[in-house]
Amino acid sequence: MFGIHLLFLNFVFQTKASVNAVHLLFTKCQPVNLSHSFFQEYNGTHSGEAVKTKLGTIELLAPLITSKTRLKLLTRFFLNQSVDGYLQGLSKELDENTNSIRVELNRLEKAGLLASKTKGRRKLYSVDTSHPLTSDLTSIVRKVSGIDALVERVTANLPSLEQVWICGDLAKGLPSEYIEAILIGADLDRSYIKQLTDKAQSLTGKTVTVKVEEEIVPNGLKDGLLVWQKLGEQ
Repeated sequence: MFGIHLLFLNFVFQTKASVNAVHLLFTKCQPVNLSHSFFQEYNGTHSGEAVKTKLGTIELLAPLITSKTRLKLLTRFFLNQSVDGYLQGLSKELDENTNSIRVELNRLEKAGLLASKTKGRRKLYSVDTSHPLTSDLTSIVRKVSGIDALVERVTANLPSLEQVWICGDLAKGLPSEYIEAILIGADLDRSYIKQLTDKAQSLTGKTVTVKVEEEIVPNGLKDGLLVWQKLGEQ
C-alpha cells in the first residue's frame, strides 16, 4: 500500500493542477508516521491484499488526510463518479454539519476535483472527470473500500464473466461493512464463486454477498455501479 501511495504522489506532481489539488487535499495534515500500523499491516504483495483489514475507508485514509469531512466527501464522490449531491443532502447523508460540508466542498471545487452547477436554488456538485487525479482517486477509494479485492479475484478466475456490478451503499458512494455484488456471465460456477468471495471477505474484513445473472443488463442496473466489464462488451 505504501508503494501505491508513493507512485500516486510521484504522478500528481507532474501537472500544475495536480500540485494544487494535492496541496488543498493535504493542508493541515500531520506528517505521516511510517511506524503507524497502516504501513505495517497492509503491505501484501498482491494488490488486493492492501485492504486486508477491518478498518473502513475513512480509517484507512485517515493517516494521509486528517479532515474526516473531506474524507467522507472524497469517498462519497469518487466511489461512484456518476453520483452528484448538494449541500443539505450531503450534510444529512454524511451526518456532518452544513458549515463543515460547505468548507470542504469549496476546497475540493477550488482544487478542481469537483465541479458545480446551479439547479433551481441549489448548487449541485459532481466529480470533474477532466481533472488528472480523478481516476487515481477513484482507484484508491475503491481499493480501500474492498471493491478491488473482490473484482481482482473473480475476474482472474472466471473466464466467462462479462460484468461486475456493485450495489447497496457502496454504489451510492457511502462507506459500508457490506460489499454487495452482481456477477453477470454464462455458465458461472457458483460453488467456485463462493470460494472466491470467501477469500475476498477474509481479505477485506467485510461481508461479501454475490448474486449471479446470465445476461448482461442493457441499460444498467438501477442504483448499481458497473466496476468491471470484459473488453469488447457494450
